[in-house]
Amino acid sequence: MTELLTPGGTMEMVRESLAAGADSVYVGPRGWSRREAAYELAHDEIHEVIRMAHDRGARLRVALNADIETADHTDMMRKVETYARWGVDGFIVKTPEAMRAIHARFPEITIHASVGCNVRDRAAMERVKAAGATQFVASTAVSTYERIAALKRTADEVGIGVELLIHSNRCVTGVGGCRLYDYFAPYFEEEVVHDSDGSTRVKLIGNPDKGGVCYRPCLGTHVPQIAEKFPAKVLTYLEKSNNEIYALLEDVPRYLALGVTTLKIQGREYPAPLIAELTKIYRRLMDQTQAGAADVPAARAALDPVLAERDQCRNAKTQRLNERLMAKVSADLHQRLVSRMASTDWDPNSEEAHLRQAEPNA
Repeated sequence: MTELLTPGGTMEMVRESLAAGADSVYVGPRGWSRREAAYELAHDEIHEVIRMAHDRGARLRVALNADIETADHTDMMRKVETYARWGVDGFIVKTPEAMRAIHARFPEITIHASVGCNVRDRAAMERVKAAGATQFVASTAVSTYERIAALKRTADEVGIGVELLIHSNRCVTGVGGCRLYDYFAPYFEEEVVHDSDGSTRVKLIGNPDKGGVCYRPCLGTHVPQIAEKFPAKVLTYLEKSNNEIYALLEDVPRYLALGVTTLKIQGREYPAPLIAELTKIYRRLMDQTQAGAADVPAARAALDPVLAERDQCRNAKTQRLNERLMAKVSADLHQRLVSRMASTDWDPNSEEAHLRQAEPNA
């Protein structure tokens, strides 16, 4: 049976997702996943949601899907061993070395190779399987049923399960394959995250692979000060391929027929009621399909207004992230101006004018 995996960005979201019919819920521990700390759970909260899921006959997955260095394995395994003792049902991991460490200690536990692994071919499947993954999230760059079906056939040959993001953001070149945030590295900011077990972890705001939120510069190219950071060829590429959002609703019956392991909804940063409604819609369609009576038009009619709300939420979040980036750009420009003014060779007629031309409100 294909499982429906839904996000748990807050305790409320976990409760509502389970009540809406999720087979599994995934959460991120403070500092260890590809989300802002506001959408991760504290150590003691993870203990509670594991019990919460099991009380409903559901499963709880923990996402350790930021980049994890070898030097961090001791801290990671301290968390993993505690979660395993509490009965966690699986881990979502991006870094192969971290997968190996978890698999070596708990060989029977489910390990999802995160969407950040950007798996789209046999070589990548074999690589994550060798590291201990039992299933992988297909790259969001694999965007048609035909390509997904071909990927599933290859996965069957390799002997690894396929997980599909059926409601998500594609990201440019696929989640995990995009490095556009590197153009904004000067504006990254370290954030120390404290957990309820006394541990701390550093996120790098601006770099999702380091656990920080992405500023989504790919969606801010209409802002001159963001666009100018990209080479012309990147801007040309972004005109053709961008960070779109999608819902693979119509193909759900065919994915169930393929026998995919998991259908996953993305969105820990969305409001809990919105995720609950999405879960209900996909749960109903999956149940109808299993009963041989899938009503896709009714599911689409129910989904469309939810999509409108989701789009509003995402657009507002993107605007806030772009503004957050621009605030850092402005602060950097100001500091450069102050530094130049303090130097003995500063020419106010050239340097100041040049710097101010790059300011957001110039």
